[in-house]
Amino acid sequence: MPPALFLDRDGTIIEDRGHLRSPSQVAFFPQTIPALRMAQRAFKLFIVTHQPGVAEGVIGTDGVARVHASILARLAQHGIHIERVYYCPHRRSEGCRCIKPNPYHLFEAARQYGIDLRRSFVIGDHPHDVGLAMNAGATGIYVLTGHGEKHRHELPPDTIVASDIWEAAIRATESHTFSEKHAEIAGQISRAAALLKQGGVVVFPTETVYGLGANALDARAVAAIFEIKRRPRFDPLIVHVGSFAQLDAVVAELPTTARDLVESCWPGPLTVVLPKRDLVPDIVTAGLPTVAVRMPDHPMALALIREAGVPIAAPSANLFGRISPTTVQHVQEQLGDRVDMMLDGGSCRVGIESTIISFCGRQPALLRPGGTPIEVVEAVTGPLLRLEPTPAVPLAPGQLPHHYAPKTPLVLRSAAGEMPRGRRVGLLALRAPVAAQGYEVVELLSPTGDLREAAGNLFAALHRLDARGLDLIEAELAPETGLGRAINDRLCRAAGGTPQMTLGNG
Repeated sequence: MPPALFLDRDGTIIEDRGHLRSPSQVAFFPQTIPALRMAQRAFKLFIVTHQPGVAEGVIGTDGVARVHASILARLAQHGIHIERVYYCPHRRSEGCRCIKPNPYHLFEAARQYGIDLRRSFVIGDHPHDVGLAMNAGATGIYVLTGHGEKHRHELPPDTIVASDIWEAAIRATESHTFSEKHAEIAGQISRAAALLKQGGVVVFPTETVYGLGANALDARAVAAIFEIKRRPRFDPLIVHVGSFAQLDAVVAELPTTARDLVESCWPGPLTVVLPKRDLVPDIVTAGLPTVAVRMPDHPMALALIREAGVPIAAPSANLFGRISPTTVQHVQEQLGDRVDMMLDGGSCRVGIESTIISFCGRQPALLRPGGTPIEVVEAVTGPLLRLEPTPAVPLAPGQLPHHYAPKTPLVLRSAAGEMPRGRRVGLLALRAPVAAQGYEVVELLSPTGDLREAAGNLFAALHRLDARGLDLIEAELAPETGLGRAINDRLCRAAGGTPQMTLGNG
């Protein structure tokens, strides 16, 4: 029995423009086509929508049918097949059996198409979509497009939240892949969890980069991380937790704003720095009275932490200062057989490390930009301070001036000057450069200039350039907005300089 994705329509795959009377009013979100094209490799696709305008007399059933036919035809042009569109034409006050969150249409799909609802997902921008999934035994994924931001506070605890249809499709696909390989992966995770409890060191995937993990409460095990990475002990580690109970176990204080932020962004690429409890060894925090904590958004990482039953201290699984790994192959190239076990979870989705926010001062402060855009953080916390650490005393990982660096010298393109003669130079560009003559190789982070795609490709592109035996790598900076800040932070540090960031109130 195949699994399915049940997709809300307005605000999820197309813009919410009210009651649509004509196909000309349909506007797809930019990520809809690539998201559904990817998702249909694992799922049958359905649309489940509420169109109360029919009962209200605002639109007719013929108009609804024309709009749906247009949507299906445009998707089909891109090779995307929707099995069926289900819609409820009633007012909510009518109490019909087909209105969300009643699972009538999902049960119909299960009966007519042999769908396994337990392995299926519902994606939508309203809490009723999440309720629909729960009532059918499926999994709900809430998107922040459409009415998503407006109703976010109404969600049940532990609801999966995605920024848009692209992220939601990836989350569903990751979870599906994990569950399909559960028997094989479960044994690997059990062995890795046992090693962690015995003081071993395990490489595991997260949505950001691969981590080099040990029991965060075992000082001797954590010391092995520093030895394997050749990492100086003055550089603190991030502690990964699998539940809010584990967070409360390692932090001594959780301010209201910090709790609001983690409830909004976890699991995900966000780290918070808070006063630590005494049971956290000083080697984890480099002697600081604070601890950096995050909850990773990867099914294998969460399963590992929860089965081990202990928080996991884990920096990136690479030699200190070198390019972070986004595949297990990157780890093997740098660390070889120095670790006890490696878990292979495929390519990392986000591709750059987490954003780090400190809550140890009068005002929340940004310590490192990363996979959660600053704008998302400031929507919860208000304006952030920018703390500049002294080079000898980093307050969080990734703050040293020279970091994330390839073995090949790297310079920023704006500072590169004239192309060196007689040298083999590679270019790392955000999108197709205006002039690329003379470069040995050009790596594009995103043909369309999409910052999320660029962030996901950054370290893998640097690994490929570093393997070409070049004399020099020139890197082009991204726009200083959203994930562009995190990309520029990594490139500036790879070039040997600490970036200067300007933070606004956005």
